Amino acid sequence: MKRRLLVAALALTTPLVGCATVPRPKLCEAVVGAHERSYPTPDTWFALLLHGFDPKHGAAPRPPVDCSGAPVAWEEPSADECREAGPQPKPLAPKERLDEKDLVLETTQANERLVWIITRRFDNGEGLGPVALVERTKLGFIVRGLGSLRGMTENVKLRMEHVGSTDVLVAEGDACTQEEPQVCRRAARILPLRSGRFFSEAVSSTERTCLGAGWFPLAREQVFELPSGLRRKFELTSTLVFNSDDITVQEQVSVSDSDPKQPSIPERLYRRAQNERKLKVEDNVLVGSTPSLWSRMVELQMHAGAKPLQEKPLVAPEPPKEDPKATGTAKNVP
Repeated sequence: MKRRLLVAALALTTPLVGCATVPRPKLCEAVVGAHERSYPTPDTWFALLLHGFDPKHGAAPRPPVDCSGAPVAWEEPSADECREAGPQPKPLAPKERLDEKDLVLETTQANERLVWIITRRFDNGEGLGPVALVERTKLGFIVRGLGSLRGMTENVKLRMEHVGSTDVLVAEGDACTQEEPQVCRRAARILPLRSGRFFSEAVSSTERTCLGAGWFPLAREQVFELPSGLRRKFELTSTLVFNSDDITVQEQVSVSDSDPKQPSIPERLYRRAQNERKLKVEDNVLVGSTPSLWSRMVELQMHAGAKPLQEKPLVAPEPPKEDPKATGTAKNVP
């Protein structure tokens, strides 16, 4: 497969004349045969989006770089710069070889797909890797949009929405517990597409202060220990509604109390609250009308002395491999 990097096409600043349409960006291009064009394999997508991918070993150089030469990276807003910090999970060891489990494909329209390659995974169930909007042509594939995505990796759904004058990538996925009965919680990421790049923008106020990451849990739970010794559980359910001019985030939080010294007594509902906030996709920023209901309610509990209980990682790191040459650990070695 022949791949070419098209950098000059990013500078699409020529004024429109008459009814001329705006040229679509071309970030990367692959020329492939007719069979591979109709029946692309996982290696087809890996080679298209990962710079230096080697099909023989099923791997790309680390740290990974996308086909445009940009590092595959992600940075969440931290607690000292944002009203609500984004998730801060621990990375798991990278896989030695990529396979079909690391590839997410979603058809958006005829001859166009969203492609996400998961090159790194985390202990909260998230994965990180290049994401692209790819068009199939008569000669092969052209990348029309490109960026990095970190999101949940179970039951993933990718789609494009149009809000205001901007196309946005919506990535939804589940994080599921390993224990039975299995519990899955869903979360969404929103990445505006600007000049051919998917941007991982935080939600800002009109004054440009950071309200939170562009991360929207659709189901969430957190338990706090109160100064009295009681346990207070917060449960969030939320919905994203994409309108022509904005995004509506509908949130509902229920709070219940329990006594760890009396486990046989059922939880008691303490309060329930709901809220609706708006997000606007402006020229260079994702603007929110208010902080999330979750962050406001949790802040009140923290100020009152409540302490969050540590959650168990959803994905446990693999145990270190034993070295048969190491003293005292050799197995089945003659």
